[in-house]
Amino acid sequence: MAMAEPSIFHNLEIDDGRDPSVQEFIENTLAALINELSRSPAEANISITLKRRASPIACIINPTNGALEASTRVDTYRKYSWPGKTAHEAWKFTAKGLVAGEFRLIRDSHVLIDAQSVTGDSLIPRTEDGDEIDISRIRWVLVIEKEAVFHRLARISYQTRALAGEGIMVTGKGYPDFMTRTFLRAMSDSVSNQSRRPPRFYALTDGDPHGMAIMSTYKYGSAAHLHQNARLSIPRLQWLGLRVTDIIAVPEVLGDTALLSLTKRDRKKIMAMLRNSPVWASDGPEPEWRAELQRMLVLNLKAEIEILYGCQGGLEGWINRRMFRQE
Repeated sequence: MAMAEPSIFHNLEIDDGRDPSVQEFIENTLAALINELSRSPAEANISITLKRRASPIACIINPTNGALEASTRVDTYRKYSWPGKTAHEAWKFTAKGLVAGEFRLIRDSHVLIDAQSVTGDSLIPRTEDGDEIDISRIRWVLVIEKEAVFHRLARISYQTRALAGEGIMVTGKGYPDFMTRTFLRAMSDSVSNQSRRPPRFYALTDGDPHGMAIMSTYKYGSAAHLHQNARLSIPRLQWLGLRVTDIIAVPEVLGDTALLSLTKRDRKKIMAMLRNSPVWASDGPEPEWRAELQRMLVLNLKAEIEILYGCQGGLEGWINRRMFRQE
């Protein structure tokens, strides 16, 4: 016997006495969204239109019959569009990166953002071609893979307390979005013409294949967006850590549980990185990165940034020592 095609909410039951039009509205709205998502970005109009709550009914005296009557009520609607109907709305929907530290965003000789007055962290600002980011007082920029690690450092204002001087911390919350990469590239370009020593750019990621792939995305770009990489890469980015050898060197401090075994997925990703990307090739630009991946495979080990919380001086102490070593 043929089965009826289930609706999107086939398990949703309407309580007795409730208007089934609510379920119909939800299903029709979801169906419309799915239809728009299946179209090309140039043609899609991803939006939801909702009726606004009615205002109190106004009363009038009908001049024809002299009776007190309700005035004609006009229903009003509000349309919510994704990723936004303006550039600013789109930025709020798509921005995910965070920044903490002192900088000024300059456009057409006008200061749009002065982060000197900003405390804590904030969303990565939207930048355009020709924008300049003044970080003349900054000694270092630290790109952090994990949001939780970023917040831990931001809570203690590490960007102002580091032994290396004042700095800026940035996180793309994992693999970075275009906004975060564009912002970092704008900072990198802004310091290229400085007469004094420019700030150093560091990457702090997990000591695993995914962390190293994220670092590679920041420095060289991604295979999925080859046409964009030339204007988004950060050639000056240096690897601060985390390396598996960083943990092996201090087992008495962090203990035997500090290191984790590679998963099957980890090993598969390492093999793909070594085999497919010129970044990790035997004659590639990053022999130390390649050696670290090979070391992970041989030792069957990986490490996460969070284990540095237990080392001498905590995470910030470890960063202080590593920055000093790489000066």
